[in-house]
Amino acid sequence: MNREGRLVYIADDMKKKSNQIPPESQTVEWKQSLGEWKEIVETCAAFATTEGGIIYVGISPKGDRIGVQIGQGTIEDLVNKIKMNTEPALFPSVKIKGNESSALIEIFVEGSSVKPVWAFGRPVKRVGRSNQSLKRDEAQRMVEVSTGRTWDTFTCPTFTANDISKKAVREFLKRSGMKISTPVGDVLHNLKVATGKDYSNAAVLLFGKEPRRFIIEAQTKCARFKGNSSVHFIDERTFDGPIFSQLDNAMAFVTRNTRQAIVITGKPTHDIVPEYPEEAVREAITNALCHRSYADVGTIQVRIYDDCLEVWNPGSLPQDLTVQKLYHRHRSFPRNLKLAAAFFRANYIEQWGSGTLRIIEACGKYNIKVEFENESNTFIVRLRKLQHLSSDKFKIGVESGVESGVESGVESKIADRVMELLRNSPLGKKGIALALGKQKPGRYLTDIIRHLLKEGLVERTMPEKPNSRLQKYRLTTKGMAVLAKK
Repeated sequence: MNREGRLVYIADDMKKKSNQIPPESQTVEWKQSLGEWKEIVETCAAFATTEGGIIYVGISPKGDRIGVQIGQGTIEDLVNKIKMNTEPALFPSVKIKGNESSALIEIFVEGSSVKPVWAFGRPVKRVGRSNQSLKRDEAQRMVEVSTGRTWDTFTCPTFTANDISKKAVREFLKRSGMKISTPVGDVLHNLKVATGKDYSNAAVLLFGKEPRRFIIEAQTKCARFKGNSSVHFIDERTFDGPIFSQLDNAMAFVTRNTRQAIVITGKPTHDIVPEYPEEAVREAITNALCHRSYADVGTIQVRIYDDCLEVWNPGSLPQDLTVQKLYHRHRSFPRNLKLAAAFFRANYIEQWGSGTLRIIEACGKYNIKVEFENESNTFIVRLRKLQHLSSDKFKIGVESGVESGVESGVESKIADRVMELLRNSPLGKKGIALALGKQKPGRYLTDIIRHLLKEGLVERTMPEKPNSRLQKYRLTTKGMAVLAKK
């Protein structure tokens, strides 16, 4: 035979004892007839993904040699089916023992240099005496290890030049300090994310108009929860688009949903201190966007609670990197080399392998404890507050996140005015804003209402639809009682 496999006929006495056939194992499979050709193809792929193996065709489930009948073109047809239904295509060697009316067929499969091998559109591996499908993330890790390439370097076959966002390219040029007039093709070529008409997964994430059309997990979810559990949402957003815009939107969400403090210094001007250091939050989200496993199911999540902020990243730490090493200088393990290089060019990464140390250093100035967690195929960065912005040094500004006024939101004049407006009838945010002399609701109003809700002084008229555009607010019995005392 040609490269479709090597075919060898060997004269053999079919009366030989069946114990000459090795038992089924990690590297041995029995098949009764060629009618099980689909199972044969799958086993070939499973063997090739692991260490190789032999398939014996013409063996009963009990291990007896019963043989199979071979006609003209039978073996060529089998080998062709194996080749056509595996990826990368397999070309096994085949031996035939005995005469053509009751032959024993031996199919020899070598381990593939590129792993995993797919059969009928799914990756499979051999485990003991059975074939098992691989999960997407496991298959991707095998590809990366066996080819020496990272996921973001592989070509996205359906992505074309028409899918590139020129706006995203211009924004990248601004971030990186390059000339805005630089042609799109030159940008992609310099970043090595495109070759001719082929565009890599990195190009899709960095410059795609709609990355999720091609990479379904390419999004960042942000949520502000009530209290310290994930039961009740105060605010929630999901951000798609190029990953630099996801970073910007996630940072804006954090700013909107956390506090800023005015530090009284005795000088004419006061220092504005955010609840969490911007550098640490940006670094945590940047690391997630650069180093997450896009082959894993799940999205990046930014979770804000009363006592901490968390960034959830799909994919575990590399095998040689432990949580303990993150608290010290360590070698860089970029999961997506092209993405990391682009963030480096855009000045979001200063030195590879130093991100976690910068988070720790920034949080040390804020009395925030940094916790790293790596379990259930998820990596989490947690910034936990050890003291709240409620000491005598801090005053919460009207334009900050959760509270407003020099003292608590209830005692502020603006909060009092809002409660007065709701005394007679429910109002929506727009109605409240107009009554306060504002053209539209601003962050200050959202923050005040959120605080009044938290204190139980007002309630939603549509609690089952907290984000409805028809939402209105009314005083509670507690709120009426507070007003009566003023």
